Amino acid sequence: MTAIPNLQFPWPSLQVALDGMSVLDMPRLDLKNMEEATAFIRAYGFEPNQKSDVELLWDFFEEAIEFLEKVLIDPQYPRVPEHLRSREATQDLRRLLLLASGEKGAPDQVFSCAILRVMHVLIHLTFDPRHKFFHQMQVQVLARLDKYLNIDSKSGDTFLGVGQNQEEGIKLLFFKKKERKDRSREMVKLLHKADSVVEEIYDRVGIRLVTETKIEALKAVVLLIEKNIVSMPHIRPARSRNRLIDIKRLRFEIDRIESHSKKHSYTQPYVKKMINRLESRIGARSVGRSLFNPHTSEHYRAIQFTCRELVRVPNPLHQVYQALQAQLEAIPAGAQLLNELLPVAPASYEFGFFPYEVQVMDVKAYADSVFGKSNHDDYRKKQLESARRRVFGRDLDTQI
Repeated sequence: MTAIPNLQFPWPSLQVALDGMSVLDMPRLDLKNMEEATAFIRAYGFEPNQKSDVELLWDFFEEAIEFLEKVLIDPQYPRVPEHLRSREATQDLRRLLLLASGEKGAPDQVFSCAILRVMHVLIHLTFDPRHKFFHQMQVQVLARLDKYLNIDSKSGDTFLGVGQNQEEGIKLLFFKKKERKDRSREMVKLLHKADSVVEEIYDRVGIRLVTETKIEALKAVVLLIEKNIVSMPHIRPARSRNRLIDIKRLRFEIDRIESHSKKHSYTQPYVKKMINRLESRIGARSVGRSLFNPHTSEHYRAIQFTCRELVRVPNPLHQVYQALQAQLEAIPAGAQLLNELLPVAPASYEFGFFPYEVQVMDVKAYADSVFGKSNHDDYRKKQLESARRRVFGRDLDTQI
């Protein structure tokens, strides 16, 4: 008799590897004993037998508990059970992995999975290699913007573009240099979307400009590019979204205006009329939900694009090399010793790309984002509710 082959497969794990499912959306783990839990932690990147690594994991555990109870505040799961909410009660982090591998939907299994999901995102957020470029990136980008921001001494109005050549400026009714979100906001942002990863946080730094009209919003974008406040080659094509202006209609209207303006002088009053009504004709039509973020209101109107800043930071290894070089030069054969220790001098600077976001809108769209149908408070509430559902596995496929 032919033996029947083993046809039992770990379907959730395969979905992560083959279908692009996030590990956060696995309903449960599939670890059977402490040895497998140890191997799992080691493969993740931490050494279970090293005290410093274990201490680090406990720190993430405690931060995860705090996040669940003070930020997520899920009405159904407001507090982690006592036997899982402290180091002393849990005793061994591998217990969480085994509990997360238990019967799906059991209280301890739900809470263990929730804690591990939050820990996973915290770890990725903490060890994002772009952190070392953050401060210098802020300085580089915002300094270029500051060069072209000017306040009129008489009116107190802020203008973009009145620089050294005193070119005509664009009046800004509001501008904001978006600084890095606090850690809890970044956590919610990463948890609320199934495909979110740390590398896709684009708005840790950003610029928001609000102009009086849509035409001036477009001119502001042109100025940002022409004055090299943003580097056009570093704009990410897949991250550009225009929900403010119907560019095809704008070009059509401009062509009409130019055509009429070339005719006899009696057409000039009509040309002025066409210019005056241009603003009311070029608004973007209904664009529906954002493909990038399902929680963005269909009423939200803005020009948004993501740039990458090529950041350069001093290399600390080069500084160490210079200090060693200065010390060894005074020692016989010191130069030879340095060459043997470090045959190649470390580079003076390290380079890396860091993304940031630019938003430009007219005052009507801005007012709607604050007080109207697309207001940001509603957006945040939707994000938080999605994060709750995901962390506690409410949206998971019961067939997995």
